[in-house]
Amino acid sequence: MPTNVRSLTLLAGFAFAVVFPFSLRAEDKPAKPAKAISLTIEGDVDADLAPVAGQLTTLFYQGYPKLLARFDSPVKPAPRAIRVVFVKGLRVPAQCSGDKIEVSTDWLVKHPKDVALLTHELTHAVQQYPGNSGPGWLTEGIADYARHVYGPKDQGGWRLPEKLTAKQSYKDSYRTAARFLLWLEERTPGSIDKLNRKMQDKEYKVEDFQAIAGRTLDALWDECVADLGR
Repeated sequence: MPTNVRSLTLLAGFAFAVVFPFSLRAEDKPAKPAKAISLTIEGDVDADLAPVAGQLTTLFYQGYPKLLARFDSPVKPAPRAIRVVFVKGLRVPAQCSGDKIEVSTDWLVKHPKDVALLTHELTHAVQQYPGNSGPGWLTEGIADYARHVYGPKDQGGWRLPEKLTAKQSYKDSYRTAARFLLWLEERTPGSIDKLNRKMQDKEYKVEDFQAIAGRTLDALWDECVADLGR
């Protein structure tokens, strides 16, 4: 593995298995997506980050087909070719715009086990929500929900809260919102998929919670807190 890789394209099921020293177990290999996917890693990948780049690649080919199968829009399909760019000095751990995901080298050096941040950002790549399609807390909540569900299992200490309290709110976004959505999905299966599609079609309204789960959003939150706060 070269210590500095400027641009490396990895094609599903072929090149990545040669470049990086890992293999997928049979039970981990997802069904081939309808259209081939590919990953390009850009930026300076030094000796310290090379193993992390390999783990991100594994996670991409394991997880992205699952995210596409569940959340992709038939009207505006998500990009199949994803670019992961290693950036020094990025103010956030990672961010997604279209088919490009920027990850902070500073963050990964300090948190090399936090490869699941890629699942969160890949969810954004699939969401492809148009502007003003819905609240930010729901966008980020779905992304952290997907991170929890699609992993990987070992997330370096990252986890959803087991309990929620009345002092919190679904508007706290991220893990708090994700825990609420996990509870909602268990209570009313299919809820997240319907909300995701509403956002993609720019048809979301807060009344959708009543139509989907039979109660208002605030009433559902109160019910969730009552359940999880025990």
